[in-house]
Amino acid sequence: MSPMKPTRLVSALVILAALAACGPKDKRLAELTLGISKDSALKVMGVEKPTRLEGYLTDGKSIELMYFAPQGAVDSVPDRDMTPLVVVNGLLIGWGWETLDSVAGATKIQVAPKPAN
Repeated sequence: MSPMKPTRLVSALVILAALAACGPKDKRLAELTLGISKDSALKVMGVEKPTRLEGYLTDGKSIELMYFAPQGAVDSVPDRDMTPLVVVNGLLIGWGWETLDSVAGATKIQVAPKPAN
């Protein structure tokens, strides 16, 4: 067995950290897989459409931010209490606020500010 290349190891750790940061708040997230289509992500989330959808075209890439309210929520939910899924060119590249903040920073997309602690 060959040793894991450092870049692969770092990539794996970044992905694991991003997934851990999401926490198991929404059990549907555990069923998501990076690289699935937007339609497949919606099926996993058990809905026909997200709570809120934002679309952007930047650097020749279509970026869609799909926000999902917690299961069972009945009233309006602040952005930072929802779970974002990030879709680029039709494929899921990640979910959670760490992923969205990273993509937003790289593409200059405005997102809800982090709450002050």
